Amino acid sequence: MATPRRRPQAATAPRRALALIRVSKEREGMTSPEVQRHAIETFCASNNLAIVGYVEGIDESGSRAKSAWWPRLEQSIDRIENDDADVIVVWKFSRTARNRLRWAIALDRVDTIGGVILSATEPIESATASGKFARGLLGEVNAYQADLIGETWKDAHARRVRAGLPANGKPRFGYKYSRETGFVPDEITGPVLQEAYRRYIGGESVYSLVAWLNDGPTRPVRGYGGNGDGLWSDRTIRRVMDSGFAAGFIGSQGTLHPGAHDPLITAAEWDAYLEARLRRRHYRRTERSEYLLSGMVWCHCGSKMHAGQFGHARTPKFRCKDAHEKRTHTGGYVSETVLTEAVRSWLVARESRLRAEVERGIREQPARVAVDPRPALETRLAQIERKQDQLIEDRHDIPRASFDRLSTKYASEHSAVTAELRAIRVRTNAPIRVLPVLLDRWDDLAIAEKREMLRAVIGRIVVTPRRPISHVEIHGRDDG
Repeated sequence: MATPRRRPQAATAPRRALALIRVSKEREGMTSPEVQRHAIETFCASNNLAIVGYVEGIDESGSRAKSAWWPRLEQSIDRIENDDADVIVVWKFSRTARNRLRWAIALDRVDTIGGVILSATEPIESATASGKFARGLLGEVNAYQADLIGETWKDAHARRVRAGLPANGKPRFGYKYSRETGFVPDEITGPVLQEAYRRYIGGESVYSLVAWLNDGPTRPVRGYGGNGDGLWSDRTIRRVMDSGFAAGFIGSQGTLHPGAHDPLITAAEWDAYLEARLRRRHYRRTERSEYLLSGMVWCHCGSKMHAGQFGHARTPKFRCKDAHEKRTHTGGYVSETVLTEAVRSWLVARESRLRAEVERGIREQPARVAVDPRPALETRLAQIERKQDQLIEDRHDIPRASFDRLSTKYASEHSAVTAELRAIRVRTNAPIRVLPVLLDRWDDLAIAEKREMLRAVIGRIVVTPRRPISHVEIHGRDDG
C-alpha cells in the first residue's frame, strides 16, 4: 500500500494526537481510565499536541494475541496512515502492549509510515536510535512481566486444583461461600439444584426445568451465561448442571477434578445425568416433536420411520422412509395408536416383572447377555490410559503433528469407553426408577417429558407394517 502524502503544516500548528487508554480489568487498586486520561491530557497540553480522539479498551488484555485491544490499536495506526492523526499517546508503554509479536508489528508499522508513539509518563524520544532501543527494551520488560504473572497464576491455580479448590470464589448456584468455610451447600438453593438433577434424570426436558425454576423464587448467580433479565434460560441451567460442581467436582482446562466441597448429588445421580445428557444429544431434532414416539420407531427393513399426518383421513401415522422414497417394499405405514397401545402394554408387563424381582430381592440382569461387558471395557480403558501416559513421556521424541493426532485419538477413545461404562451402570437402575413414575403419570405428563422417560427404558421399536395389524417388537435398553 502506498504511503499517503502528508499535508504540510505550519510550524506552530499542534500535532494531532490519539489518546489510547487501556485497563486489563476493572478492579480495586487499578490505575483507572480517568487517571490515565488526565495524565495524557496534561502531557499533550505541555508538548503542543491536540487530542483528536480517544481510544479506550476497558477490561481488554494487552498480553493475549487474540485480545480485542489489538484491532483498536491497528485502527489507530490506520488513522495515522490515512493522515487523520500524527501521534499516538499512551499512559505507559506497558498499558499498550505486553505481547512481543503484536507490539513489534505495531511499532514497525508506525515507524514505517512516519508516525510516533509517545508515553505520557516515560520520557523516551522514539525518533532517535537510542530512543527506539529504550522503547524496545521497555516492551521486552513488559512482556517478561506478563509472562511472570502468567506463570505465577498457573502455579497458584495448580495448587488450588491439587487442594480440590476452584480457581476462584465466584458464586456457584446451590452453594454459599466464605473464606473461612469455603463452599458449603446452601439451605435454599441446594435442594432446588438437587431437584433439578432428579427431574432431568426422571425424564423432564431442559425447557420444562427452565419454566419450573422461573416459577420459583431462586435465580441464577453471576457467571453462568445469564441473559441480563435475571431469569433462567436453557443455556444457563445446562452450564450450571454440566459444570459438575454439585457432584463434588471442580473444572480445570476442560477436565473435572475431585473437589474439597461436599456434593449435592450422588455419584450414581451424576452418572445418570451424564448418560441422559449424552442420549438426548442424539435426539435434539425430535425433542419438541408433537409425536410421542419420534426418534424411536424403525421399520423391519432397517430404515427409520417418521411421524406425520398421512393417508386420506390425515391421521397420525409412522411411515418407513425407504419404502416411501426408494420403494424398497410396499406398505410401510403403522398407526400411532397401534404403537402407543403396544408401548403401554410393554411398560405394564415390564413394570410388573421388575416389581416382582425387586420383591424377591433379585436385581434385574440383562436376559440375553452371557458375559458382563464391564471387565473388558475397564481393561480397554486401562490400556488407553497407559497409551496416553506413554505418549506424554515420548512427546519430545515424535513430531508435533503426530503427537496431536494420537492425543486426539486416545482422548476420543477414552471418552467413548467411559461413556459406555457409565451407560451400563445407569441402564441397570433406569427401569426401576422411571417405570413407576411413567405409568402413574401417563395421562398428565407433557409429550416431551413422557418421550424422554420412554427413551430411558426403550432402546428401539421395530415395526413390520402389514394388514390388518402390524407386528410391533419393543427392545428395552437393558435387553442386551
